[in-house]
Amino acid sequence: MPDLVRIARPLRGLQRLAVIGCAVISAGCASWLGTEPRIQNHLVNHYNRIAEQVAKVDPELQSPDPAPSLGEGRDLVPPDPADRWPIALLDALRIGIENNKIIRQNAQFMSPGNPVLRNPDGVPSVFDSIIQNEGVLYGQRGTQAALSDFDPRLTTVFKSGNDQTVQNSLVQAPPNQILENNYTSYQTRLEQTFLNGASVAINNNWNYQLTNQPLQLFNSAYTGVLGAEFRQPLWSGGGEFFTSVAGPANQRARGFSNVSQGIVIAHINRRLSEIDLHENLQNLARDIGESYWDLYQTYQDYESERGSAKVAKDLWDSMRRREYQESGVDLAQAEDAYFDAKGREELALSNLYLTEAKFRRLLGLPIDDKRVIFPSDLPREEEISLDRPRCLYEALCNRLELTRQKTNLHSLELQLVAARKLVAPKLDFVSGYALNGFGHNFLNANTDNFNSAVSNLYTGRETSWSAGFEYSIPLWLRQEKAQVRQLEFRIVKARRALATQEDEIAHELNNVLLTIKRSQSISKIYQLRLTAAKKRVNAARKAYEGGYKNSDLFLRALASQTLAQVAYAKSITEYNKSLRELLYRTGRLLPMDGISVLDVDGLPLNSPAQDEVPPGPLPELPSPSDPDNKPDAKPKRKTPVADGVRPEVPAGFSSISNSLESATEEIPQEMPLQTTDPAAEPSSDPAAWAPQELPVDASTSDENEPGYSIVVPPSPDE
Repeated sequence: MPDLVRIARPLRGLQRLAVIGCAVISAGCASWLGTEPRIQNHLVNHYNRIAEQVAKVDPELQSPDPAPSLGEGRDLVPPDPADRWPIALLDALRIGIENNKIIRQNAQFMSPGNPVLRNPDGVPSVFDSIIQNEGVLYGQRGTQAALSDFDPRLTTVFKSGNDQTVQNSLVQAPPNQILENNYTSYQTRLEQTFLNGASVAINNNWNYQLTNQPLQLFNSAYTGVLGAEFRQPLWSGGGEFFTSVAGPANQRARGFSNVSQGIVIAHINRRLSEIDLHENLQNLARDIGESYWDLYQTYQDYESERGSAKVAKDLWDSMRRREYQESGVDLAQAEDAYFDAKGREELALSNLYLTEAKFRRLLGLPIDDKRVIFPSDLPREEEISLDRPRCLYEALCNRLELTRQKTNLHSLELQLVAARKLVAPKLDFVSGYALNGFGHNFLNANTDNFNSAVSNLYTGRETSWSAGFEYSIPLWLRQEKAQVRQLEFRIVKARRALATQEDEIAHELNNVLLTIKRSQSISKIYQLRLTAAKKRVNAARKAYEGGYKNSDLFLRALASQTLAQVAYAKSITEYNKSLRELLYRTGRLLPMDGISVLDVDGLPLNSPAQDEVPPGPLPELPSPSDPDNKPDAKPKRKTPVADGVRPEVPAGFSSISNSLESATEEIPQEMPLQTTDPAAEPSSDPAAWAPQELPVDASTSDENEPGYSIVVPPSPDE
């Protein structure tokens, strides 16, 4: 036998060399022939063909709405008065908001990068906040996903099997030297995580074994365990504050905890998505208002050009009737003036239809409607006086950009407190207690001599317990300190960005107020110019009809009057657009339009400042300098604004709760890292540090679709 072993070993080596040589030769031949060896896996190819079939897009897939229609289009003919559709601005806002669940942007129309066509997932909509609130991805969890960390987890395992092995022993060997085991196991575990980071688990395990091994008390026996386990983090990752902000410590990824997975951060993220929805609706209302007054201006331009063309046509016809009395130059000049006016009329009519089509798109109305939208509201012409400090005061209270930044800053400060608690060793208290059971039968009325395993378990004669501490620490805590350092720098940047935003808003307001003053001044000048142009036309007409047969003066006066009418209408339109721009820049456009967004509980979705400042027209706000015209009640937690001085941010917008001021103190320039002391934990009362929760509503006008309900004032016709 040893000789055979010595002979077989070299043979095995030769076999290996032969296999390697064949592989090398085949690879060389393949490269020489210009092909590479390829192994076909028919099972994988079959899976690939199935995936390709599933990935094919159904050509019959259609949108839930009916296909749009271009209709017959509009000819460049004056609109029929019977086809005019008078519409007020509030009605236009109601129609536009109800028809724009996917919010369109006026500036993106006809752009090659229109997000509605290029990136529809990135287009704002009324569903975005619901999508965010139902998020499950790591780092983008919604409230339900964050609450799932505290749901009880039930795990059950049931197995049964047979095992037969040959025993290489002559002592205590079973018959035929074959050891046979028939086994069945049942394991159940119920685990619950609490807000303070503790976890409790209840285990119930049963094992059954039937064996032919000799010298056993019972060849058929049941063993069971009914126990409980408890774990409480005492240092790193412990406490209600940390768990609510960062999530349970037992949910760590690779042993490291991201401090933005808790319930509080999920609510803040939902609040940020609600602010985005509010801001997108405000932008939509702004676009609708601007398009409304643009359409009004195009109507005025068309009427001016149409009137000018009619007068030029009458003059040309009059001169042709007495052609023998007119000079050829005057007649040709009248003809040229008419066709010039007619061309401007056609151009104004074309601009009217184009502006009406853009406005119709913004309202979500069909194209094939034969009616022509006509703005029925008259623009505001009277001059108003504005209180500059009050405008700045309300802008700093109501602007959604500031609310978003303060909310984000509040989230970062909460995360910083939680991250500092991780710069510490992990120290957990662990304990356990269990009842052990054993018996020949699982359940038997005779409980003597281990006849019933269940009875033996519940008698509690055999028990086990354990208690102690677990301590672990990654040396130098490099990753935890880096997380704290990053959050500190992010907070410093967020605070500087907040101050820059306030300065930017002040510059925006100054620009809008200057625009309003300019519009007021220009409209006065253009009104006087229009009056003078009308006098000039009347004087030129009288001179022409009185025997002065030079039509040049009359035609020039007529053209000047048309330009004056267009310029005055444009100045009035710009004045009204600048007033709406002021409402937009002060954050009061939606309240002034009577529009409110409701959450899931039917409550208004407004910022805290908007709940405190009663809505009212900005131009009619009383001036603090007028002793006879003071407001009845001043909003609480507000400070008066002196001219040229930045107002203080209201206390209601404080980014840190009072109970967290000691934990999130002003970060010094050096920003030293602080190791968390378990005794220096913020208040455990959630009401003391939880951010103000804003309920979310998923109801819309369509009962089958989630989203937010938008309330607008009803139409006067309704």
